[in-house]
Amino acid sequence: MNASDVHAGFYPERDATPESVWDRAWSAGEFWIRQLFRRRVPQAAPFAHAVARCTANVDAANLDAQIPGLRFRLRRTPRSGALLAECFGLYCAALRGSGSATSTPSPEVLGAARILMQGGVAEIAGMSERRCALALAAAAMALRGTPVHLLSSSEARARGLSEVMREPMAALGIGVGVVTQGMDARARGAAYANLVVCGALREIGIDYLRDRMSLGGRPRRVLGRLDRLSGDTAADRHVLSGMHCALVDDADRLMLDDSRVPLAISTETDQSGERLLYEQALELARVLRETVDFTIGVERTELTPECSRRLAQLTQALGGVWAARERREELIALALDALHVAQRDRDYRVIQGRVQFPPEPAGTAEEPSVERLLLQKLVEVKEGCRLSGRRVVLAQISVPRVLGRYLHLAGVCGDARGLEREFWRSYRLHTAQAAPYPPPVPWTARLFAGAKARQEALIECVRSGDRRAIVIGLRSPAEAHALLEAFAQSAIQAGVASGAGSAAEQQAVAGLDTPGAVLVSIYPAERNVLHARASAIPVSLLVAELHDGERHVAHIARAYGATACEVLLSLEDEDVKKFLGPRAVAAAGRAMGSSAEAPPGVALRCARRALTSAARAAAAARRDALMAERSLDDLLAFSGQRE
Repeated sequence: MNASDVHAGFYPERDATPESVWDRAWSAGEFWIRQLFRRRVPQAAPFAHAVARCTANVDAANLDAQIPGLRFRLRRTPRSGALLAECFGLYCAALRGSGSATSTPSPEVLGAARILMQGGVAEIAGMSERRCALALAAAAMALRGTPVHLLSSSEARARGLSEVMREPMAALGIGVGVVTQGMDARARGAAYANLVVCGALREIGIDYLRDRMSLGGRPRRVLGRLDRLSGDTAADRHVLSGMHCALVDDADRLMLDDSRVPLAISTETDQSGERLLYEQALELARVLRETVDFTIGVERTELTPECSRRLAQLTQALGGVWAARERREELIALALDALHVAQRDRDYRVIQGRVQFPPEPAGTAEEPSVERLLLQKLVEVKEGCRLSGRRVVLAQISVPRVLGRYLHLAGVCGDARGLEREFWRSYRLHTAQAAPYPPPVPWTARLFAGAKARQEALIECVRSGDRRAIVIGLRSPAEAHALLEAFAQSAIQAGVASGAGSAAEQQAVAGLDTPGAVLVSIYPAERNVLHARASAIPVSLLVAELHDGERHVAHIARAYGATACEVLLSLEDEDVKKFLGPRAVAAAGRAMGSSAEAPPGVALRCARRALTSAARAAAAARRDALMAERSLDDLLAFSGQRE
């Protein structure tokens, strides 16, 4: 069976109409009732026994013959617990036939899969347990004939999830496809033709946005069926078969942490005329002579009066921008800087055909200046690279709105404590504990007066850790670049994980099984770590920048299997100043005295306060974005169309 056989002729999705005041009040009451009485899954053992009986009664050699009758009964009574146990039993029998070592899931895994079928967020710690629960729920949905999207935080995890379930799903006659970045239209269509599709949330979300653009607004069921019956090929323009069911792995990251960054389709403007202008500027600058036509100063390049007269003659026939003297001389001065001042691998780097300048220092304006943008474009033309043109957004949609379009939505995560209200407010999903919470990651803290002292402390920690592997968690590429330069000066070899998923990055992560290995992990690179480490080499995590709460630090520690964690902060960091507050910063400075490091007790209190404040600020930003979107819906409702 494939997805094209299901619900042909229309594009099913949920119509998220705005809630009234009474609906919101009723929803708030329902949330607190669920929190009081349904926080933990009751009676997991009896359901596990029922699944075991169904697994034992299944004829593993003739699975295909049992599926049609089960599908008929599922469509008549979709909420039957006995039929759900039978679905899980079929998948467990398929697992057993494929020779899997986990052919008998634990009661906790079965309970988590049951929560997914009910539409909620199941809390279960282990990565393998979460994958098994997702596979069970996907199999039960697919046996009903419902297409399933398994959404992961990265393409690497999507591939790993598809590999785990491909063989048992094939035994049930269910195809599993994977959607990755860079696939052509034919391969992408073949992947979506399967009943179960694995992929990164942003990749599948962008495909949904493309469908919305190609279909010209919200698809309608009746009109879609009429188009199909009339043979209109416009009904086949969409890639997805609809928004049937989404099962989300790492729900706390994808549904909450990533919700502030919208999904967007953009394109670059036509730059042929702009590139010609920069080519003319560089050609004119190449004929000018130093000391005769220009002088290179400390702050800027100055043109001589003779050069100004010469440029007026050379550009007389060009017209346009070259007719204005100030604009002409400014452009030529920047072209001279691009030719004679800016040096490759010192002032900028060329990576994959793109010119990359270092980011602006902290505390400067967020938007780069006009002179800096012009200089970058001139350097791009000098290096023969593509211009970094202005991008125009064609379509945009938020993550909560995309996920809210699914007719059935559920997810799994390790620990949702403190996030229950956000899940309910954003997605109307309750959270339930299916297994014991993971043990907390113990951590200590160090607080330094400046970034230089923190960098020296990191080097000292690396040098003293010969019998262990060290992971250094950072957030900004600029900080990682500075740290790697300091490591190079100290003759320290370090790998880098930036989330690209390249072979070199995977090799660097695998190198943590070697004593003395050092890995610099730039957030969110830990999402590409697929398997728990089985090596006896201990791993220490050094978090050298402020992250968005202790939950993020715990994610990094569990991803790399760290047994010890230390948070190193600097009072010079803007985020530390912001979330500590001026009084706490001043108190920490007084506690340091003439030393460059605060006492351990002061450092731990400051680190906890900064992480807590950062987590609250991130939650407030997500809440404000959600409220702004709902307010916009209310305003647009007056025009009869909310999008």
